Amino acid sequence: MAHLLAEAESYLVVRLGALGDALRVCPAVRRLRRERPHARIAWAVEDWVHPLLAPTREVDRFHILRRGELRAGGLRAFGEWRRFIGEIRAARYDVALDFHSRLKSGVLTRLSGARWRLGYPAGQDTEMNHWFTNVQVRLDDSDESRVLRFLHLLAPLGISTDYDPKDLGLPLDPAAVARAQEWYERAGRPEVAVFAGSSQHQASYNRWPAEKWTDLLKRLAAEGLRSVLFWGPAEEAFTKEIASAAGAACQLGPKTTLPEVMAMIGRFRVFIGSNTAAMHMAWMQGVPTAFFSGAPEPRTHAALPPVPCRVLRADSKVQAGLSKRHQPEVVSAVPVDEAFEAVTSLLSQRAPAARANER
Repeated sequence: MAHLLAEAESYLVVRLGALGDALRVCPAVRRLRRERPHARIAWAVEDWVHPLLAPTREVDRFHILRRGELRAGGLRAFGEWRRFIGEIRAARYDVALDFHSRLKSGVLTRLSGARWRLGYPAGQDTEMNHWFTNVQVRLDDSDESRVLRFLHLLAPLGISTDYDPKDLGLPLDPAAVARAQEWYERAGRPEVAVFAGSSQHQASYNRWPAEKWTDLLKRLAAEGLRSVLFWGPAEEAFTKEIASAAGAACQLGPKTTLPEVMAMIGRFRVFIGSNTAAMHMAWMQGVPTAFFSGAPEPRTHAALPPVPCRVLRADSKVQAGLSKRHQPEVVSAVPVDEAFEAVTSLLSQRAPAARANER
């Protein structure tokens, strides 16, 4: 089978959503392009995620699913899926790689028309995704880094799945990078990027308390360290509350697009924040990173070497077998002293040079 797959000439990457996971698929896509330089490579993705991935040089074409249409009622949602799948089937891909591993991605992968559909087996997928794939990669460690998990999906193609620690960098738009650098210079080149928020459905168990953030940022300011609080629509009120209480050394980041905030975060000397896409934007650009990790295994989301990383987690509060949604103290109980020490120690470590993937 590996011999047959090695002869494939076209590949469909399936990772529809989740910003952080989409970014962590990028090393696998880069590896696929390096090993198959003349192949046709496409990516199926939702429209809200696409702007982050658009500068990716390794992808020849994006098939974009319009999420607004899916939420506009039965007929329009059906019409959008029909258009989307029809477009993909017409492109006639040999191999589909289901990095998303959910029901909807499984259905898409099955209907894509690809002869070989790569995914994960029962127990290492979600929502019965394995029903829709015919080449499955069993993982030795289900809790390993998502970057490594995604690289393993290349194994049936006869491609090395070893992680290259020099393979840092994200798909950055040069215009966004230029705007980010200009903004960073105007802001006085602050040292610490902060992302204190999280999505609304994770707010009860994935957010460090606002009063602790305020205390941390004031302590950093007393050491001469300036910070910028970044935010998205779901975090705006929470972030503004912290910024208003933290003092003049803490700035509220501007309203930005996703490509702009990714480029901005890459300018800083250190990042601290929740386990969100912003955290992956930081470490995948080589920015030393501290992040608050809830009950799930931290190494699934932590930065890979050589990027310096500190996990902030109240291990004594973790209760085996209890849903992460019912374990808010795993994050909220982390002391301010621990977060302060993490930031200051990371500032003393040399960050690796990230390789930007710019058009």
